[in-house]
Amino acid sequence: MTKFVKEEFNWDGMYLMYKGNFEGARMMMDVNPNAHPSWEGKLMPAFVARFKYGYKPWKTWVNFLVKNATVEEYMKLAEETSPRAAMETLGYNGK
Repeated sequence: MTKFVKEEFNWDGMYLMYKGNFEGARMMMDVNPNAHPSWEGKLMPAFVARFKYGYKPWKTWVNFLVKNATVEEYMKLAEETSPRAAMETLGYNGK
């Protein structure tokens, strides 16, 4: 199991993505063979969460995930339910 690395998160104002390596991570060119050549040999960023409106607790999410979850554990839970439900299952009780 792979621990989250804080520096591997990317926040663009709406989407929280994880660009670190973990079991099950996919390479960008495998997912999109027509991607720009600069993506060759790079991992496709993994979707963590989307914060659409109002309060955006992305830093709290990052800190919680780094301290309390593995990447594989969170990704599996989020895929089966939703990012919010996955966080709650892991014990997150923030806003």
